[in-house]
Amino acid sequence: MKSFRLIINPFAEEDLKQAKKWYDLQLESLGDNFLQEIKKTISHIQKNPFQFQKVRKQTRRAVVKRFPYLIYFVVNDQVINVFAVFHSSRSPEVWKERDKE
Repeated sequence: MKSFRLIINPFAEEDLKQAKKWYDLQLESLGDNFLQEIKKTISHIQKNPFQFQKVRKQTRRAVVKRFPYLIYFVVNDQVINVFAVFHSSRSPEVWKERDKE
């Protein structure tokens, strides 16, 4: 089984920080629950990144359970680069711009 190295770029880190902050304001510990679901989804991505649907060129998308969030990433060789963690209602134009970088 291949071992994939994971990189979460600064854009995605900021997405996570903002989402956790918002959930924490809604209900105590909800932000922590959100991060747990993100970690579970990222673990699934690392185990088999190619099971996730391509949505544009080499960009793939994973759906987060319990929360309306999507994780966008690309796989190059044995590196998974997560570049966006977006609420499903956000415009895809934002992550498409990141995908160009």
